[in-house]
Amino acid sequence: MKRLVYLAPVPLNSPSQRPHHFVQWAHERLGCEVWWIEPYPVRLPRIGDLRRLHPQARRKSHDLGPVWRDAPWLHVRSARSLPLEPLPGGARLLGWMQRPLRAQLHALLEQEDTWLAVGRPSGLARVLCTGRQGQRVLYDVMDDMPQFSRGLSRRWMGRTHDALLAQAQVVWGSSARIIETLAERTRQPAALVRNGTVLVPELAPGADSDRDGVGSAVHAQAPLVLGYVGTIAAWFDWQALRQLALALPQAHIHLYGPLECTPPAVLPANVQLRGPVPHSRVFSLMRSWHAGLIPFVHNTLTQSVDPVKYYEYRACGLPVLTTLFGEMPHHAAEDDGVWPLETLLSEGLEERLRNWHRQQALLHAQCLPLAPASLQTATWADRFEAGARVCGWV
Repeated sequence: MKRLVYLAPVPLNSPSQRPHHFVQWAHERLGCEVWWIEPYPVRLPRIGDLRRLHPQARRKSHDLGPVWRDAPWLHVRSARSLPLEPLPGGARLLGWMQRPLRAQLHALLEQEDTWLAVGRPSGLARVLCTGRQGQRVLYDVMDDMPQFSRGLSRRWMGRTHDALLAQAQVVWGSSARIIETLAERTRQPAALVRNGTVLVPELAPGADSDRDGVGSAVHAQAPLVLGYVGTIAAWFDWQALRQLALALPQAHIHLYGPLECTPPAVLPANVQLRGPVPHSRVFSLMRSWHAGLIPFVHNTLTQSVDPVKYYEYRACGLPVLTTLFGEMPHHAAEDDGVWPLETLLSEGLEERLRNWHRQQALLHAQCLPLAPASLQTATWADRFEAGARVCGWV
């Protein structure tokens, strides 16, 4: 593959997620150039969307992108749009507005060794996929996308999702639950390409890591800091977070990420909303914590989720305090570093965290890895290499 046209599900300047890692891997492994097409609204607007239009939010988002966002191999384009696609006539109007971009992308996709990768359903994705009759089209299903919408928008999203599944040459699914939902809906069986992580060099055996971060004796005795990095939206379980904060009143709980919902009017005194952080700071930030948090509600939206945060927290040597949504019961059964919040909130939690980090300090002193052995084959490169074989890229 010499060229990848990627219809991204998230903006380039957003917290590090699977799409960013996929694009970086594709360039580094295959040497291809990448056309990153920014997402546009594919559902009808809601009142809460006004928060994203605030000038301050836009200024902050520019600082969140990957370090390679200005690389010569990356071409970023935006599609003209209005949030009308699910309405009768909406797709036709957007087709007219996007004519120049669609013509450019059609021309690129006609060239040999060019693939289209779709990160979420959209009218643009469907048109380009149909134009190729699904050939050299990858549909990477990362979530149950129709569940992000309601009413007319959900029905339109579901139809578009089904059309892409039926046409695409290759379909990936990011979790076992997603693969189950795709059975007999694709041209060939969908491939399970799980989420992964970057292994943290500073925590490799024998590395000269931070003197006061994870793996140090100082960190084991430092004031407790529990952290979360990621989008804070409707799936965030504020009640579970509140119970944890009350169970550990001496701990500092820091939440980093874009705020896309209205938080409770009153949060516990030890909980702080700290806003988004750029890709380059995420792992150094995590290494200053004592546990990573994933407090998500249980619903149809989260039942298919395998959170990237799980892999990143564990790569940093942290225990994961999480609700048992999506793939987390599977991880809890396989990994003693996953601590379910549903059964965790009892006396002795602080001492358990202290003991964890004393053990991490001993491991590091003995030049042993702090991350579980399972993560050695769960890097993004491992994940995408397996998916690439299904596509015939390697």
